[in-house]
Amino acid sequence: MRAIRWLAAFAAVTPLLSHGSIAAQTAFGLKGGVTWADAAFIDQFTSAALLRKAGGGFVILPLSERATVGLEALYIERGFSTSGLHQDGSRTRMSYLDFPILLRFRLTPAPARVRPILVAGGYWGHEVGCRLDGGVAQFEESNSCEGRFRRRGVADVGLVVGAVVEAAVVDAWFATFEARYHYGVRNLHWDPASDGAKARNLSILAGVGVRVGG
Repeated sequence: MRAIRWLAAFAAVTPLLSHGSIAAQTAFGLKGGVTWADAAFIDQFTSAALLRKAGGGFVILPLSERATVGLEALYIERGFSTSGLHQDGSRTRMSYLDFPILLRFRLTPAPARVRPILVAGGYWGHEVGCRLDGGVAQFEESNSCEGRFRRRGVADVGLVVGAVVEAAVVDAWFATFEARYHYGVRNLHWDPASDGAKARNLSILAGVGVRVGG
């Protein structure tokens, strides 16, 4: 209900912000979905993906006729299930607040009811939760993220690529459907002697937005 009221408030002020081409292309919205999370290791482990959740809000600002920039605040869950050398089957579940900045390029030459868009950019993320269960989590010395990943950092920086389809619904409202890939650049194992592990997320998201100024 809170999310619906948030979007309704933007719709209510649309007539007040309808002057000028910049306002006419600005949009706000919410989206959410699922993400397949795992990690890239250079040694010791192979990982299997975990099905997790992602969601948050976005603002779209115009740059040119076809280009826009997207500013987002997302809650995204990361993690992995380990096998390989240790074959312990443990599951590491991490939660982040991510703040992506994305360049968006519309493929159609003019606005249409269905708009395919390519996106690329980067994100900064901050860990807000981590837990370890199964496998090595049964052992006292490794029953937490702090026990196993002592050198990890709470921040991550990464790259994002993806594709979006926006579909006009009614008036200034539109639906959005998106597939994107996040690749962490900084180590999950915060170890200067190793490349450690880098977080990876493949996400499928859907949402709704309102275009300010129609």
